[in-house]
Amino acid sequence: MNINRILPLNQTDETAGGVFRNWREHFVGPMLIGALIFGALALVPALLAAQNYMLDVIFVFAYLVLIAVALIRFPFWLRMGIFLFVAFMLGLSELLSTGILGDAIFFFLGFIVLATMMFSPRAGMVATAITLLTFGIIGWLTLSGRIGFLTPDAMVAKTADWLSAAATTLLFSATIIIGLRQLHIEFLDAQKQTATVLDQLEKERGLLEQRIEERTSQLQAVNEVGRAASAILNTEELITRVVNLITDRFGYYYTAIFIVDEKGEWALLHDATGEAGRVLRENKHKLRVGGNSMVGTAIATGKVRIALDTGTESVRFENPLLPYTRSEIALPLIVGDRVLGALDVQSTQESAFGPQEIETLQGMVSQVAIAFENARLFQNAQRNLDEMRAIQRQYTLESWKSLSENSELDYQVGDEDASATPASLQVPLTLRDEIIGQISLASEGEWTPEQKGLIEAVATQAALALENARLVEESQASAAREHLLAEITTRIWASTTTDGILQAAVRELGRAFDASEVTVELKVEDND
Repeated sequence: MNINRILPLNQTDETAGGVFRNWREHFVGPMLIGALIFGALALVPALLAAQNYMLDVIFVFAYLVLIAVALIRFPFWLRMGIFLFVAFMLGLSELLSTGILGDAIFFFLGFIVLATMMFSPRAGMVATAITLLTFGIIGWLTLSGRIGFLTPDAMVAKTADWLSAAATTLLFSATIIIGLRQLHIEFLDAQKQTATVLDQLEKERGLLEQRIEERTSQLQAVNEVGRAASAILNTEELITRVVNLITDRFGYYYTAIFIVDEKGEWALLHDATGEAGRVLRENKHKLRVGGNSMVGTAIATGKVRIALDTGTESVRFENPLLPYTRSEIALPLIVGDRVLGALDVQSTQESAFGPQEIETLQGMVSQVAIAFENARLFQNAQRNLDEMRAIQRQYTLESWKSLSENSELDYQVGDEDASATPASLQVPLTLRDEIIGQISLASEGEWTPEQKGLIEAVATQAALALENARLVEESQASAAREHLLAEITTRIWASTTTDGILQAAVRELGRAFDASEVTVELKVEDND
């Protein structure tokens, strides 16, 4: 029997009774087929042994009726009613044929059993009453001589035999009815227990599916946070993205990220969700590290702080902008041995943070902490690189400006008036985003894109070559100065007297710079 098919959820007594009735209706067909088979086997000997044509007619008629109810799909109550009537008529014919000492009692017991099993114990009681009433009427008629038995050699029964048969029938009927009634009750109880178990299993399956969906959603949120953390290199954008993702995906009341200041004294609010978060950002909200707040405590200890019921939590900052908070969790952002800050999440439900939620949030916090540190290092490196580029551009610009002021760096080929022709082209010489010169060209025809591209490529290479040449010249000049300084220093140190050192210094400086006059004066001023 397929219980899942027969039993719906939330089983009631009426439904369990329907299951029992359904079982009985399915049992009728095989029972009638079996009755046809065994009835055919019993019909032939019964016809041969019968000493009265009326009995033959009754047996044949009963079998034909049995064939009809077995093969034709009548309603259940009609099929079983006819079948019970046939059983009763067979018992009655046996009773009229052989008396109470014959086989009639077995037909009547079958009549009572089938009535009880196929309808109800009440129907069995009715069948018992009919049977006993039949015994009483037939017994009175036969004992008083008003009717005789259809079989001439039937055994004559006494009043005690009729009373004994009635008592036996009543005893067996009571036993059968009580047993089947108890079986019916046990069946209904088993059905209801099965329905209760199935209902509990269905509820547990629903809860399990809900947990799986929640866990799947949490893992999706973790993956989304991981993707955002790996793709965003701006710390402010990263924090904003993370707090919004956590609030949207998990449906929390409030989410915020605090970052420790350089001195490690305060946890500064970098971003938070909702209207409360906007107001707190505008007011530059901050919490003292190690102070009377869950965020400060989490940062100071490097451990997760959880308040499943904020009303009983002693170490907690009561924010008037968040009046509906019932549970809160603060998780430190840790990279290596350093605590960068903390993630603060609040919910309107008590005990909103179970082991699964804590594990999920800790996984997010680890990703966010690493991503924040990487973004911070990237921004610092980017800022240092920009500063170096700015210094390099300034140095390049000043070097070429000084070089152009000290020497004429203007070269041309062709007629001077040709630059005024309409087909002129100016291409800047750009070095590290700074313009150090310009190439001007003039032609009788228009410049094609291929020609312009070639000239721009030449300008780029020319700028690099000019810079390399300037650097080489600068290096050579620096090397010459270093060499000259070394020679002058060697000659000065070669003298051991004051006059010799002064003369060597004057002589070498004059020779090095081709000076017409060099004077060295030693003068000690009186501080008094």
